[in-house]
Amino acid sequence: MTSALQGRKKESWKIFDEIAGTYDLLNKILSCGIDIYWRSKLLKNLPARQNMQALDLATGTGDVPLVLAKSKNITKITGIDLSKGMVDLGKVKVKKAKLENKIALHIGDGCNIPAADETMDVVTISFGIRNFPDPQKSLREIFRVLKPGGRVMIMEFGLPKNFIVKSVYMFYFRHLLPFVGNILSKHKDAYTYLNETVEDFAYGEDFTNWMKEAGFENANFQELTFGISNLYIGDKK
Repeated sequence: MTSALQGRKKESWKIFDEIAGTYDLLNKILSCGIDIYWRSKLLKNLPARQNMQALDLATGTGDVPLVLAKSKNITKITGIDLSKGMVDLGKVKVKKAKLENKIALHIGDGCNIPAADETMDVVTISFGIRNFPDPQKSLREIFRVLKPGGRVMIMEFGLPKNFIVKSVYMFYFRHLLPFVGNILSKHKDAYTYLNETVEDFAYGEDFTNWMKEAGFENANFQELTFGISNLYIGDKK
């Protein structure tokens, strides 16, 4: 990782503050709505237990908590993010959905989780851990706050293996997506930076090895949409 990219990760929340107003719309446009399908996979992989406490890191505008709230087995969902702009928008969405009694969004750091040991049944991160300055520390923190029998589910971008799919995707990803994203967000390079973090980040077995090093068992991943996205799952015994 270049020192410049690592330096930007330490203050990436500032970029999200600047693009918060257009973030949800651009997500839908640039992913062609497939991000909704990806997040639905989280519900299908929840641990089989009742009255669960869930924590969503890098929660952004609260899309993952709003999905998790559909589960009757989850009693409370806490979402944290360092971007006040994103969290404020998320709170509006939670209120509109009349889920204030189930979802609480706060300012918080995914590398220094403001939660006591063994208090969560589920921890999720959706397309956020690659922006953390120390993702391996975050994994250790997640392991710390999970109860025995708890589960982490991390969704993150990957790179397709199929040559043809990868060629088409990389053209879109490196050229069209950042061009459109930067114009519509009115930010000089937010989507250029976000794309660089994807190509620079560990994925597949490299990432599951990080999970194992943090203490997780049964660490595995599911490829979604030709490997454009991966869902990583690990358990705390």
